[in-house]
Amino acid sequence: MDRVIVLAGGFATRLRPLSYTRPKPLFPVLDKPLIDWIVEGVKGIAPVVVSARYLAHMIRDHISRRWNDVATVVEESRPLGDGGAVAYIADMLSLNGPVLVVNGDVFTDVDYSAVVNAHKKYGGVATIAFVEVPPESVSKYGIAVVDDSMRLRGFVEKPKEPPGGSRLANAGVYVFEAEALKAIPRRRGEVKIAKDLIPALLEKHDIYVYIHRGIWHDIGTPADYLKANFAALDKWGGVAERAGAEITPPVYIAGDVEIGEGASIGPYVVLGSGSRVGKYSRIRNSVLMRGASVEPGSHISGSIIGEESYIGRWARIVDAVIADGVYVRDEVSVGRNSSVGPNREVVEDVPEGSTLP
Repeated sequence: MDRVIVLAGGFATRLRPLSYTRPKPLFPVLDKPLIDWIVEGVKGIAPVVVSARYLAHMIRDHISRRWNDVATVVEESRPLGDGGAVAYIADMLSLNGPVLVVNGDVFTDVDYSAVVNAHKKYGGVATIAFVEVPPESVSKYGIAVVDDSMRLRGFVEKPKEPPGGSRLANAGVYVFEAEALKAIPRRRGEVKIAKDLIPALLEKHDIYVYIHRGIWHDIGTPADYLKANFAALDKWGGVAERAGAEITPPVYIAGDVEIGEGASIGPYVVLGSGSRVGKYSRIRNSVLMRGASVEPGSHISGSIIGEESYIGRWARIVDAVIADGVYVRDEVSVGRNSSVGPNREVVEDVPEGSTLP
């Protein structure tokens, strides 16, 4: 491989209010930023280039601290689309391919080396990784129609029904030869791989399919983000013990987390580093990001609590999203399907379905 290109330029609008203070690649899964999972998986294949735009300085700072010897960051001057970003980097670095391209907003345990090896075996101009999704989800993705030789015969973007019975969704992992890189349209405006490149390549070249059977989650919404963490817990979560507390696996508890006597944690709970859970609190099916603090007697279920947020005594938060730096006062209830924006104080109950920007 000439390069690995990680596409990390999206605005993450559906993840607001959590994404007001962090880009999607820095969302933690089991207390580790998504970009770290990706770079760990590709770092031995080729030098890594991360394409960033939204909050690019945060991505650049993180890469320089954590992956300075492995990866570099290229900042998009304007929204380019995934295809435009690949073309921009290919032209900037005079890449001749092949390149491995990975979406930076997907949590997966795909074996990237296996995708590269499959590409070498097939010998086409491109190889695309796909994952099977439930029938009700096909309208959210690009769906492949494949023949018996694993050759891509058609690609339908967000169909209403499974085309030809296929439920193979684009997993956002590609290998492109030089011919594919040259075929990306160079124009002003956003250029999409699925819409502008793949159909054009199919007219003249062979494209092959690699099917991934394992974890794959596009963390596009808070609900999807929770699912990604829960899938990670199923595979890597463990049993934890804390004196005086009740821990029900699977859970992930960072080593420096403080848990008070009588607290009940789990199942499906992630407690990020530096977080604190007070006495007799109850937490289920939730993610607490780094430095979150929960006072005694509180109840949290099906929720995300952002970094450095404070949940007061006897508070109740169910199926809600609390962004970074929020202060929830004692005895306050945050209703289902509600969200609270960053760096604000919540002094009274939040009704179901409400948004506090």
